[in-house]
Amino acid sequence: MFRWQALSILMSCLLVVFMMTTCAWGSDVKVLEIWDIYYQPNREPVAEAAIEQFKERYPDWQVKRSARPLADMKTAVMAALGAGVGPDIVLVNNGEHMMGPMVRANQIVNLDPYAEQYGWLDELFSPTIWDRVRYTEDGTQFGEGLIWAVGLDAELVGIYYNKDIFEELNLSIPESVAELEETMQLIKEGGYAPISVGILDDWQFFHLYGALQHAALAHQMGADAAQEYLDDVVVRTKADRSWMEEGNIESARILQNWVENEFLVDGFTALGGDDALSVYLAGASALFIQGSWYSVSIAEADFESGFIPFPPMEKGGELPPQIGGMATPIGISIYSPHPDLAAEYLDFLIASDKTVELQLELNVLPARVPVPLEGIPKGLYHDILTAWNETNRVGRVGHFLDWATPTMWDTIGDAGRDLMLLRISPEEFVEKIEADYRAFVD
Repeated sequence: MFRWQALSILMSCLLVVFMMTTCAWGSDVKVLEIWDIYYQPNREPVAEAAIEQFKERYPDWQVKRSARPLADMKTAVMAALGAGVGPDIVLVNNGEHMMGPMVRANQIVNLDPYAEQYGWLDELFSPTIWDRVRYTEDGTQFGEGLIWAVGLDAELVGIYYNKDIFEELNLSIPESVAELEETMQLIKEGGYAPISVGILDDWQFFHLYGALQHAALAHQMGADAAQEYLDDVVVRTKADRSWMEEGNIESARILQNWVENEFLVDGFTALGGDDALSVYLAGASALFIQGSWYSVSIAEADFESGFIPFPPMEKGGELPPQIGGMATPIGISIYSPHPDLAAEYLDFLIASDKTVELQLELNVLPARVPVPLEGIPKGLYHDILTAWNETNRVGRVGHFLDWATPTMWDTIGDAGRDLMLLRISPEEFVEKIEADYRAFVD
């Protein structure tokens, strides 16, 4: 294990050295350099198309782009900018993971002038999503102030369901958490695993718990009040808020009931995200509560799937906040000699008609809202777009919970495993999150 860790560290260091050596700019060399993480098959074509549009506008310019996984690119970016060098456009992950420290160190450019120049706020995302890339100018308050980065497309967490299994078992689409639990019981009695999930990857638990938590909070305090609460504890980290809310505890209690009732696939604690996807794609489970980024893989399965937002606790209740946002964002380095041209590339990337056209072809959620549905056939992708438009229409886009503090990922991941293994009570689970939160905000 030690040798593998050492090798990993060595490779990361070599990556940083290699990438930093590519960043020497000459005053007469016309090169736009980009470091992003958009290497996935449903994002790479969009990034390459934006480069082509940029080169058509500026034929005497070259574009040099490097795309790496998030952890590798974060290491390279933070090392390069810390040394006072780097590309024009860089990865700027949300919150205290990267954005806050980068703003405080004056390493990235305020994008407000460009957002106004190109009309991004009028065309892209909703106001609550734009808050995810805002920090005050001094870098002390997340969720308020200036825009520092922007994502390529959007993301939404909801419920994928296997239409073949639902038809075989004569199941209806659940319209509440109560109906969801009744449906899961029937699925289990029909010989299938109700939910495929693998909490070996922490984020799989984040999304499962978060979706249920958002619904429980909406039931406790009202859907719009729940949205405001989530904004305060995840994005703004308000000191006068607490995680010791009944909705947070009740959702943990429900999850433990799901474990006890065997609603989760066998061995879920030893499965990762890819494993959970494989179980669903094999037709062994009926439900998969995860993000829209899985849509391409799920659309290629041997059966047809549908997608619905996570429902309210009671039938007829308001749509609760739905976990979502923008793709991991990128911004402009303060060391770029030509930030205006870098911003023009960003505009091609996130807002051009070519980008939206490609995104619709690639079955991803565009940043532009509402997403146009004309010409989109009924089916999985249409379901996801419809859910996204409705979520934005009511203004309830929930949050990825690990943004709350720099250490919350590990805290929720570790506490979540203990919760799902029935080692701690729901109250103890939330107390661990509260302790992390208080240590950060106080």
